Amino acid sequence: MMKTIRQLREERGESQHQLAEVAGVRSEQVEAWEQGLARPSVVSLRALTEHFAVDEAEIDLDPCEPSSLSEQVLDALEPHW
Repeated sequence: MMKTIRQLREERGESQHQLAEVAGVRSEQVEAWEQGLARPSVVSLRALTEHFAVDEAEIDLDPCEPSSLSEQVLDALEPHW
């Protein structure tokens, strides 16, 4: 299941400022990513995938776009403990 940058950050209990330090950007940039106003650069995206230990394809970079029907079905079928 894909997760937004905000979801990944909140799961780790991190602030936008803390994540910005990891990605080498300002916290305003992290806020823009989370709102779907900007996308991380290749370098920042690599830092995020390493930090969160996820594949690039697992990060939803369009948090404002509704999920596709197939994504909704997969999410519904995935066990939620």
